[in-house]
Amino acid sequence: MKKLIRIIIPVCIIVVMIFAYTNTVDTVKSQLSFSSLTNKEFYLTAHRGLSSVAPENTAVALEQAGKAGYYAAEFDISPTSDGVWILMHDDTVDRMTDGEGEISSFTYEEISELKIDGGNGVKDYPDEKIITLEDAIAICRKYSMRPMIEVKGGSPEDMRSVINAVRMSGVEDALIIDFDADRLKELRRLDSEIELWYLVSKGNEDTVEFAKENNTAIAFNHKKLVNYKMIKSAKQEGLTLAAWTVDYLPLMDILTALGVNYITTNRILP
Repeated sequence: MKKLIRIIIPVCIIVVMIFAYTNTVDTVKSQLSFSSLTNKEFYLTAHRGLSSVAPENTAVALEQAGKAGYYAAEFDISPTSDGVWILMHDDTVDRMTDGEGEISSFTYEEISELKIDGGNGVKDYPDEKIITLEDAIAICRKYSMRPMIEVKGGSPEDMRSVINAVRMSGVEDALIIDFDADRLKELRRLDSEIELWYLVSKGNEDTVEFAKENNTAIAFNHKKLVNYKMIKSAKQEGLTLAAWTVDYLPLMDILTALGVNYITTNRILP
């Protein structure tokens, strides 16, 4: 029976993914899912704010996530040339603004002059500007929504300023997530209590060992079947598991059934 289950689950995932990615994306209520109907414990995070309806990583995307009632809002940060942490997923401002160039080449004053001209619903929000880490935390605090801060740029030595910004904000439930193991190690050295998540595209036993040694959760790409092999060992070690970016209810049901309690999404509403 166990062998059959190990075969059936990956097949179900593949079938659901094929079906899901051939359909148009729109918001959908999590209350329509099997997980909600069976009272499965899971927490929804708005990916880059509610990025299905507003330009990602903007004030309005975070506001929309807060109004929708998300448990947390995820957003990406990188430092400007003068050390101000701003929200942007890419290394450059090209895709999301009317400017061009790497974030690290701009001062904060220069980058604050740019206008957001990309992303979903941008025509409805013509006056959006790039915001700072402090701005984003303040919006999350306004809606009692956890700030989920993904570090995209900077060196391990820059992590002290991130920790300081979180501490000065007065928010006690912020969590920081990162793909970079060295930055995570430094964050843990600076703060033994703050919640950290290790982001992985393809996880393995080394991922589990790192998470255990550095007291982090593991957040994995749900589209990579190899990651499902890691779930059992991670759960045995008592590690928290999260999955990104899950946009379809059947996939969320599979993940919560496997013991994943934190779901980052573009479109599934609380």
